[in-house]
Amino acid sequence: MSTPKTSRLARIASGLGLLLLPTAFITLLTTGANWYFWTKISIGAVLLVVAAITNRDKLATWARSVFFFSSSALIGVVFIALMVGANFIVARRNQTWDLTNKKLFSLSQQTRDTLKELKQPVKIVIFAEKALPEGLDDILKRFTAETDKLTVEVKDPRRSPALVAKYKIREQQQKLAAVLVLNADQPNESTTMVNPWKLADAASGEQEFTNAIIRLQAVGQQTVYFLEGHGELPLEAPDEQPGQQGPPRSLLKVKTALIGEGYVCESLNLAKTNTVPADAAIIVSAGARSAYTEGEKRLIEQYLAEGGRFLYLTDANLEPGLDVLLAKYGLQVDNGVVADPRVDPEQPYLVVTPFYGDHETVSALRASKLNLLFFATRAITVLREGTLDGVTAMNTVLTTPEAWLETTPDQEPKLDPGEKAGQLGVVAVSKRPIAGDKKRNDEARVVVFGDTQVLLDLFGIEGDRNLVLNTMGWLGNQPKKLTIRPPDRDISALQIDGAMLGNIRLVVMDVLPMLLIGVGLTVWLTRRSR
Repeated sequence: MSTPKTSRLARIASGLGLLLLPTAFITLLTTGANWYFWTKISIGAVLLVVAAITNRDKLATWARSVFFFSSSALIGVVFIALMVGANFIVARRNQTWDLTNKKLFSLSQQTRDTLKELKQPVKIVIFAEKALPEGLDDILKRFTAETDKLTVEVKDPRRSPALVAKYKIREQQQKLAAVLVLNADQPNESTTMVNPWKLADAASGEQEFTNAIIRLQAVGQQTVYFLEGHGELPLEAPDEQPGQQGPPRSLLKVKTALIGEGYVCESLNLAKTNTVPADAAIIVSAGARSAYTEGEKRLIEQYLAEGGRFLYLTDANLEPGLDVLLAKYGLQVDNGVVADPRVDPEQPYLVVTPFYGDHETVSALRASKLNLLFFATRAITVLREGTLDGVTAMNTVLTTPEAWLETTPDQEPKLDPGEKAGQLGVVAVSKRPIAGDKKRNDEARVVVFGDTQVLLDLFGIEGDRNLVLNTMGWLGNQPKKLTIRPPDRDISALQIDGAMLGNIRLVVMDVLPMLLIGVGLTVWLTRRSR
């Protein structure tokens, strides 16, 4: 006969056995017939045999318990099967939700608009001798889900020599290369190359692809000339000087972004050329530290009189002598620095603002509710008198109502009597219709920023970067570039290999449910033994 002690051991053995055996099949489905599966099968079977031997006189009662417990286990297995089926259906429908902080798996407005506005078919031809880079297939699926005008083909270059020759794939590119083709196999077919490794990168792949589509559809490239010779910010980082603190300041990030959007960036010294080149779509003065000569001012003014486009960025205490020219277009750069301690009292000259004017350069930013940052910016006043005929000027970015123009900047600024206060403009635009035959455009356009930091450290901020690039799009009369681009995403995704994924699946689908069932079984056995 069995003693109370052996009966208790039999109940424990049977419970554990009945827990291990059914969940072993979950292990089989989850990770395959590995050591863990066979261990659960073996231990579960042994425990059931032990339970039967130690509880022979109550075998019928034990069998009924097994039946009822197995029925409950079967219900649990059916429930899990239903959940698996539901997940399979959802996966087949391809419905996904992006819950990441930086929206790593969502396309930006610019990318969606670019894809939806495709008029001609685009084909991505990927040449790969081996497997594609990790992540490339996922991002291509997101692109093709937005439009039926985009298709993807993967070719082995060793088996497609004709295509390799057609798209001029160099020998060093044959292991992995990608070509975007507009109007494939048509007389007006055009192509552009992209780097598959960049395309697969979660941080920059979307922008790489979108820029390639823009290049593919562009009719000619616009050249942006950055003025030099007066201490302006250079396009390339200059050589480090002795005693220099920190890295040299340059517009390299801006240049890279502009090239990605299809612009050509060049430097221009008006004192050397004595003319503004005929292909100048936009000229930029970024942080000139000394005054332009009268001859250079006349060249800029003549350029605008022909319908030119001018972007001017300045900083506190910089006076390059363009005040008269800007006043003709209704814009005035005020002396002093904007202070606004509303957001951060410790940094009163750091202006954070969500306030925009009613202009196309900022409409997408306002809709996306993006904040803009400026540091030690000057204020821009719109003039209503003394301008050229037909000039229309307005502020596009304004400070918060608590700001003021600090005329004597120090570490603890305060609003003094006579200082301008309230919502101050920090970015302004101006336009003027141009008549006559000798003109570059039908309209002259001028944009003034009171801060050059938007081209440097602040250029990495989503709002400021889109403001600068949208401004360039407006100056270049390219409405498709007035948008919100893919953000710079700080990649915090965990890199998971096959083994790690298997372990995660095992814990979530096997170990945790088994522990939960074990707790329930323990409660049931405890109550039954009372």
